[in-house]
Amino acid sequence: MLIKKTYVLLSFLSMSLLAFCFCKPMLDTDEEREKLIVKNTRNTLTYLHYKPATVDDKFSENVFNKYLEYIDPSKRFLLQSDYDLFKKDYHNLDDYYKSENLGFYNSTVDTIYKRIAEAEKYSMDALSKPFDFNQKENFNIDYKTSKFAKDKTEAKDLWRKYLKYNVMLEIISMQDELKGQKKDTLDNSSSIKPVKDPLADEKKKITKDTPFAEVEKMAREEVKDLISDYFRRIKQTKRENYFSIYMNSFTEQYDPHTTYFSPTSKEDFEFEMSGQMEGIGAKIQDKRGYATIAELIVGGPAWKSNKLEVGDKIIKVAQGKNGEAKNIVGMILSDAIRLIKGKKGTEVVLTIQKKDGSQQTISLIREVIESEEVFARSSVITDEKGDKYGIIYLPEFYTPMGKEGGRYPSDDIKKEIDILKKENIKGLVFDVRNNGGGSLEEVVKISGLFINQGPIVQVRRSDGMLKIHEDKDNSIAYDGPLVVMVNELSASASEIFAAAMQDYGRAVIVGSPQTFGKGTVQTILPLDRQSGSDELGAIKLTIQKFYRVNGGSTQLKGVQSDIALVDQFTYEDISEASRPEALNWDQIKPLVIAKWPSAFDLAKIKANSKTRLANNAHLALMNESFKFIKSMEDVKEIPLNLEDYKTYRKTREDKIKKFEALDKYKNNFKFTMNQNDLATTKTDTVLKAKRNNWFKGMQKDFYLNEAVNVLRDIK
Repeated sequence: MLIKKTYVLLSFLSMSLLAFCFCKPMLDTDEEREKLIVKNTRNTLTYLHYKPATVDDKFSENVFNKYLEYIDPSKRFLLQSDYDLFKKDYHNLDDYYKSENLGFYNSTVDTIYKRIAEAEKYSMDALSKPFDFNQKENFNIDYKTSKFAKDKTEAKDLWRKYLKYNVMLEIISMQDELKGQKKDTLDNSSSIKPVKDPLADEKKKITKDTPFAEVEKMAREEVKDLISDYFRRIKQTKRENYFSIYMNSFTEQYDPHTTYFSPTSKEDFEFEMSGQMEGIGAKIQDKRGYATIAELIVGGPAWKSNKLEVGDKIIKVAQGKNGEAKNIVGMILSDAIRLIKGKKGTEVVLTIQKKDGSQQTISLIREVIESEEVFARSSVITDEKGDKYGIIYLPEFYTPMGKEGGRYPSDDIKKEIDILKKENIKGLVFDVRNNGGGSLEEVVKISGLFINQGPIVQVRRSDGMLKIHEDKDNSIAYDGPLVVMVNELSASASEIFAAAMQDYGRAVIVGSPQTFGKGTVQTILPLDRQSGSDELGAIKLTIQKFYRVNGGSTQLKGVQSDIALVDQFTYEDISEASRPEALNWDQIKPLVIAKWPSAFDLAKIKANSKTRLANNAHLALMNESFKFIKSMEDVKEIPLNLEDYKTYRKTREDKIKKFEALDKYKNNFKFTMNQNDLATTKTDTVLKAKRNNWFKGMQKDFYLNEAVNVLRDIK
């Protein structure tokens, strides 16, 4: 997501027009507020979006399909009669959008709440008695082609099968654990069980003498606990959450990156972009209605107090010693967290229930908390010959979003480069895999760290006005061999960086055949334009497209890797081009640039890589495994007869046994912390563990192995 400051937009329209279009009357009801949000969203997108959508019957069809997909993606709640009733407005949603008519929205939300309550009853009924695993029947897992239940009887049976499937998986899991085998994780797409729960209770275990009836009962009780908690949480979903879904069904018809943010979701977005928030420094999970400490962030107030520990339940929250202690048991987790968070320097008083049942009152002063996972990090790579290389991983092009004292990736990366240069590295890998983008200003500055000076990216408005973003600083932070690693999830700012390095001949791009293909720029505007507050939420909208210095757009086509390697995303439809709402590709006039003077022989580098990989058994096996995973999408049904399922499972496991060799792969590199991290991790054991996990992942990274091989070939 590329973010420009809001003031750039203010020159588009006269202030009088803005005042006329975005007025805020006195609002007496939630519905009046929602209608104003619809109106201001529509006006904002009509006047300011790069390419406003044509609001017609086709628009209405797309909104309808998207909205129904969002509110019931597995077609597990709504009935066919509900769908048929809603379908009467198939060509009316464009008119409702223009007139701020919320009748359709209100009807769908009332219905979904009703169907959730019914589904909970179906579930409790189904789990009140044993399942017959000798019965021959199947469970449909193909939600894309399945239909809604024709009536309540069929809906009840669908829930019975869904729960029976989950109980069967639990039985298999317990039996595997008894045998010392790995748990079945290949069919968990329809499982209600969380993948990883640091707060999970110790489960009962079976023995070889446990009767099957008892095993089934234990599995059923476990699933009942999970599904009860699931319904408790889903019933807490506020209407405003459904309203955000409804609004985004409209905004996404303009393009995939135009989004309505409620006040709370905007706050969450800002945290994701900045990596900073103000609070107590604890990660909190909902455990059966209790806000429970799942992790303490080293250096944060909660950690420094030495009074909180993982598993503690927060019972009450007060704003200071004189504030009212509010009971948060059973409260929606996001609401509870917002009571716990607050401005830096303010006091929060927590009533805690410890694991032994005792209660304590703990006072904490909130601080700015940083999420290390967001920020740039580096490591030294030592190969089998003792040669050293550096790697910098940038998860996103973060920005402090106007917050004082925030961090900028360009500053952090400059520091990481300086640290790595002291290690006398022979080359640098800059890893932007899975990096979805971020700040436009920051990617320009970061690109400038690797070239003398010159244009980095061209940005054009819909009226043709063009702006060239340049690196005007002729200093270079690093001038050695450079490889940029990308994959299909490298998007937006990541693509600007990779494209600039490629166009200047500065780096070799290694990774998936092409990157994500997002070539658009967004900004965020408050919907209450009169006061500028977030009371009505905000709109993130596309205002510009960006182009490489060679004139081409990365929209849809992305950046083509110099060394193209298949990966897990190669066979998935996850790119920008897979979205029908995406803006089109085009190109503009190229710029004249001064290429990197130390040119490398790219043709020879490609040839060397091709030779290395031509008969590489590991790469071939990876490719085969990716194709097999894709073929699993063709599985439409799962047997619910226990013996039939075990046969199905064994057949599948026999097919994938050959892929177990992939887990054994390790490159021959040694990964070590840079000097700054070594000093920090002497006291920060959590960071030390995270760095070691990162090193373990890189040790098994075949693509990184080839990236270092390419570095060796750059002369």
